[in-house]
Amino acid sequence: MTTCDAIHTLIAYAKAHQLLAPYDEDYAYNKLHDLLQIDTCNQPSVTDIPEEPSIILQPLLDEAVAKGLIAVDTVKQRDLFEAKIMDIVIPRPQEVIHQFQAIDNPLYKTNFFYHFSKQTNYIKTSRTNKNIVYHAPTPYGEMDITINLSKPEKDPKDIILQGSQTSVKYPKCLLCKENVGYNGASTGIGRTNHRIIPLTLNNEPFYFQYSPYVYYNEHCIVLHEEHIPMNVSEKTFQRLFDFVDQFPHYFLGSNAGLPIVGGSILAHEHYQGGRYQFPIEQAKVLHSFEHNGITVEQLYWPLSVIRLRSKNRRELVRKAMDLYNYWVTYNNADCEIYATTDTTPHNAITPIARKKGEVYELDITLRNNRTSSDFPLGIFHPHPSHHHIKKENIGLIEVMGLAVLPARLQGELDAIKDALQSNNELPKQYKLHQEWFTFLQQQTYDDIDQFVEEQVALKFTKVLEDAGVFKQTSQGQAAFDQFFKEVRDVFHKENPRR
Repeated sequence: MTTCDAIHTLIAYAKAHQLLAPYDEDYAYNKLHDLLQIDTCNQPSVTDIPEEPSIILQPLLDEAVAKGLIAVDTVKQRDLFEAKIMDIVIPRPQEVIHQFQAIDNPLYKTNFFYHFSKQTNYIKTSRTNKNIVYHAPTPYGEMDITINLSKPEKDPKDIILQGSQTSVKYPKCLLCKENVGYNGASTGIGRTNHRIIPLTLNNEPFYFQYSPYVYYNEHCIVLHEEHIPMNVSEKTFQRLFDFVDQFPHYFLGSNAGLPIVGGSILAHEHYQGGRYQFPIEQAKVLHSFEHNGITVEQLYWPLSVIRLRSKNRRELVRKAMDLYNYWVTYNNADCEIYATTDTTPHNAITPIARKKGEVYELDITLRNNRTSSDFPLGIFHPHPSHHHIKKENIGLIEVMGLAVLPARLQGELDAIKDALQSNNELPKQYKLHQEWFTFLQQQTYDDIDQFVEEQVALKFTKVLEDAGVFKQTSQGQAAFDQFFKEVRDVFHKENPRR
């Protein structure tokens, strides 16, 4: 496809997907010529319009590289320029908001915006479709495993280029609303074709967008209008439930507001949600009790989770706060749980909200971010023996039973399979897996692919168990049982105090 063919095909693509209005066609045509520094093009007859734009964009990006319009030829720099191209052929932010708000049905609203985010190549389906995704059995039920191949790896040339640029503190982070239309000069991530939708949660201004990496179906992000730090409070519960009231087919959850047990961005208040059923929803119930129309359940899960369910949202929020307030001051020396060190808080929660029919559901995962000389990255954090699979913080997504594993594992797991099948030693470059590989050699299997997939899932559950505050031991589970009984007592008191 020539550059001129690509320009006309891109315009035809945008019109076919109702991204570009007929009277905007000449405008877009001229803007593309200007961006790519092309004088004129013959108008070919476009008969074949691809379903997604990456094939069309490739020759345009090649043209930009050839003309020096892209500083260095890397995936990241191409992405920055690609966003500028797409921005020309898609609606401006206000128009997208109008289209979203004109739709009455919540399901149709999100369908529109999700498809829009893919059609504009903000979500690059040509990459996300390459992600490895499977389900595997564990003692806690099936876990979901994904090896993320869609996020570009850091290129040394990008690092050099970024080092030569003047530091700019705008936008303040990758979540800020000011990223809409931003060229990525300081962040290195193009948001020129980025669009967000305003929402009101708990009478506060928020914005709704999709994650460009979609770790699961319709993976969305809800961000506060202001750049304020993460903090879990009663406001959090009200915001989560306001969201699921507006979009009952979605869940919404919050990472904890403390380092280690929180997400990767603690500086900006935000939540993650989507249209996906996570493994935790199928978790078995160990113990339960009823109080004031609320069902309270202790779950069988690698982390320590208590679920609250009720049709009475107001009472559910009140009891969720009782549980939260009790936990943030809870100490148990036998389990190495200490609420504070001097004045530094350690106990936190990861709350996840859903609405099923008329019933509100809130999962509260108990977290603690203490460190020690033995575990400087976190006592309740993936331990070093499991870092060969995952060493990053266990956030909201992993808590619910979805492992987001690094791209490096694709090649490393292939090498492990080859060594197992050939009875050879593991190559030196994969020695970080040696202890695990030795264990795998002692196991029997019929299908090597299924065997390794299941072993990765089992290893993932061990990672989650590391993050659990009440361990999967007789002592740990006895302590969790006792804590659950104490919660029951707290709920039955009118004004609980610890």
